[in-house]
Amino acid sequence: MYTFFVVLLTIVAVVSALLLIGIVLIQNNKSGGGLGAVSGGVTETMFGASASNMLIKGTVWIAVIFLVSTLLLAMVTGRGRSFSSAAEKYLEAPKELPAVMENAVDNAAGAAEKAAEAVKDTAEKAADTAKDAAEKAADTAKDAAEATKDAAEKTAEAAPAAENK
Repeated sequence: MYTFFVVLLTIVAVVSALLLIGIVLIQNNKSGGGLGAVSGGVTETMFGASASNMLIKGTVWIAVIFLVSTLLLAMVTGRGRSFSSAAEKYLEAPKELPAVMENAVDNAAGAAEKAAEAVKDTAEKAADTAKDAAEKAADTAKDAAEATKDAAEKTAEAAPAAENK
């Protein structure tokens, strides 16, 4: 029904516009110019002596029909559309953004936890390696200290024997 009414109003508006164009072109203007002057006064002989009065009344009625049909068409088609502007649609778009941001935050938190675990594992491995290296260095220093002590004792024992000779 809606589409039928829109089509009917469109046809009435187009036909009345074409009739209005035609009837205005047929009329003589006050200075005697226009297409009515080209026809050589045929409109007066075709429509009679009161042709100009009848053309003026016809012009008014067709203009009223055209304006009313155009206004009704604008009202009918305007009600069929949504009443939101482009700016309102743009402002509605950020409502979807929190869900996207929440997903991004969750993904970032998961990545941060994985990175923290990797850093912790690496730090534990580095601490174990450093502990092993420190223990080896301590053992080596202990062995060196014992070797130095033994060498000092042997030197001390050899010194009196060398003095006796």
